[in-house]
Amino acid sequence: MISVVARRRRWTLDQKLALVEEVSRPGASAAAVADRHGLSRSLLFEWRRQVREGTMPGVVRTETAPALVPVRIVEDAPPKEAPRPPPSSRGSGERSVKSAAMVEVVLSNGRVLRASEAIRPEVLGRLAAALDA
Repeated sequence: MISVVARRRRWTLDQKLALVEEVSRPGASAAAVADRHGLSRSLLFEWRRQVREGTMPGVVRTETAPALVPVRIVEDAPPKEAPRPPPSSRGSGERSVKSAAMVEVVLSNGRVLRASEAIRPEVLGRLAAALDA
């Protein structure tokens, strides 16, 4: 005979967000976080998906608002010159090729995103959001 009825746990929004943040840290394991806090791994993955997609009740995701992030300019070796393309068959003359400067973004999950400085900001933002998830 079963004498104890297991009740469903209720997690506050702050608790859910804290657990999602904990599992998002570099090197964190979703399984270890779920086991440590006594919740289902699939529930933790579900909360993480909801936060990423902006569908978690009580969480408002504003993708259109610009965000300020800390920036650090570092001196580096001079950029390598880009390889010259083969001469055009149209005879338009050879143009000088400038070396392309790079933008390097270190994401909150530890990944590093490198792109040409000529990349459109909205494209860079979409890439960073996709890789930071």
